[in-house]
Amino acid sequence: MNQKLSFYTDRIHTFKKQTGDLQKQNRNLSFLRLFSAIGAFVFFYSFLSYSALIASAVAITLVFSLIYFVRRYNRNSKNIKRLQALIQINENEIRCLKTRHSDLYYDGEEYLKQNHSYASDLDIFGQHSLFQLINRSVTKTGNNTLASWLEKPSPNQEIIKRQKAVKELSKKIDWRQNIIQYGFANKLKNDDPSFVIEWGKKPSPFHGKKVLQIAVTIMPLLSLGALVYSFIGSQAPITIMILASIGIHYYNFRKVSRAHEQTSKRGEMLKTYSYIIEQFEKENWNSEKLNELKSKLGSNDRLTSKKIQQLSKLIELLDQRLNVMVQILLNLLFFYELHILFRIDKWKQNYGAEIEKWFDAISEIEAISSLSNLSFNHEDWAFPKISEKHFELELKEAGHPLIDQKARVNNDYQLNGPGTVHIVTGSNMAGKSTFLRTVGVNVVMALAGAPVCAQEMTVSNVEINTSMRIKDSIEDNESSFYAELKRIQQVIEKVNKKEKTLLLLDEILRGTNSKDKHTGSRALIKQLVKHDAVAMVATHDLELSVLEEELPGQVENRFFDIKIDGDQLYFDYKVQKGFCKTFNAPILMKKMGIDLEILKEA
Repeated sequence: MNQKLSFYTDRIHTFKKQTGDLQKQNRNLSFLRLFSAIGAFVFFYSFLSYSALIASAVAITLVFSLIYFVRRYNRNSKNIKRLQALIQINENEIRCLKTRHSDLYYDGEEYLKQNHSYASDLDIFGQHSLFQLINRSVTKTGNNTLASWLEKPSPNQEIIKRQKAVKELSKKIDWRQNIIQYGFANKLKNDDPSFVIEWGKKPSPFHGKKVLQIAVTIMPLLSLGALVYSFIGSQAPITIMILASIGIHYYNFRKVSRAHEQTSKRGEMLKTYSYIIEQFEKENWNSEKLNELKSKLGSNDRLTSKKIQQLSKLIELLDQRLNVMVQILLNLLFFYELHILFRIDKWKQNYGAEIEKWFDAISEIEAISSLSNLSFNHEDWAFPKISEKHFELELKEAGHPLIDQKARVNNDYQLNGPGTVHIVTGSNMAGKSTFLRTVGVNVVMALAGAPVCAQEMTVSNVEINTSMRIKDSIEDNESSFYAELKRIQQVIEKVNKKEKTLLLLDEILRGTNSKDKHTGSRALIKQLVKHDAVAMVATHDLELSVLEEELPGQVENRFFDIKIDGDQLYFDYKVQKGFCKTFNAPILMKKMGIDLEILKEA
């Protein structure tokens, strides 16, 4: 981590120095701009009495100098904003390495669904989540795709393709950060992919208006002829043409205004997205996945970025309709805005249906870029091997990715099945729940194509199902116990269907009395074994550990130990074979002020 902190710190220093140099240049350019502007007038009038030619030459030279200085100042200002964004991006990477979360990017809270099989229990979305740790997307499409990858496992071949793409893109930090800074600089008010996709698929209000199209093509020629004729003959023809033009404009005014408003909004978003596409098209990629995405964006002779640039130019021309001179000189007689709208409609006919495909490609590029950033920041994390068997899970030096490296305790672990249940016992705060989440989160990352927080990992492609954080619901009139039963019911349905799933169950049936809890837990574990399920069950119920003897090779015990020295507790957070024999609840209750000695008096 120290190496990465130094790397990002050096980049920040470099960008700050470049920013300072440009700001110094701009201070000088501001003076030169002022000198050129004032000097053009002063020297013109000073030399005018001697020679009009010399005065004009000096003034023109200073005017051109002014134009040059203004352009250079604007270019520097643009670069300063770019560098400031890069400074912010790299400062965020330092913060993320230290705190395990980022405040600069979206945390994915909207993707947190109440009934998802594991997202809430494993902190996949929201503040201080896995999504927030990984996400480096600057578009809505990128956020959506990354979220979908974390919500469900991907096919094995797709995972392998992503891994290779992530490895390739992780080395291109300048490319990745350039995309991010551009996205921040051109933040959209409405960044909704469906907003533009819908526009691309729907015909414009002027689609198929052949009579109108012919009219606005022929009438400008007639208007031009009538205008010329008005100088040598009667003005009646040009008057008729003006009245006819006004009638056409009046009749179509609302449609034109609505079409302009819709096109401008969509065009702004397409232009921003096209930058990502253009940068991606420029690169020569080696991995299969990145080349697939490049092919998805079009052939070399018809690059998608060029198609979008064509639309952007048309939209810029259409925006000129708001110029009074354009309305008077071009629009009144020559139907300027209608000609542009017909050309935009033709663009939509040719490429509108492709917009959804472009957005899909952009979304995957950004999602892969996010995973690549994670891989770059944690080069010691491994890319897992995806097993074709069911079930196989092997972890070496695995830790929870959201725990700071200095505080994180790593574990080796194996769980092979099917029909295997590990009962995990341990004292309060010994690490049972965290360990279940460690396994779950790393499996989620592995099946999304990301590197995992481990030295080595082998895992089968499975769906994770958890029952860990069960909350009651006043709105739905549900107790926590009933909510847990509903969750367990979902788990049992998947088990009965022989679905390939990994179950992570923490203190099941906690909402009922100890006798019923033990009976229900025991029955559930036997049911899981019977249906060849694979599960990790964390519990304080030591009596469940006898199932290892009743079902040898199918139920195994694991535990987290604790060392007690007087009233001091020591945790090593290391998983071991066997069951826990030391508990800390009496010590903790005593520290909280509960006098257990009073029971002896009774």
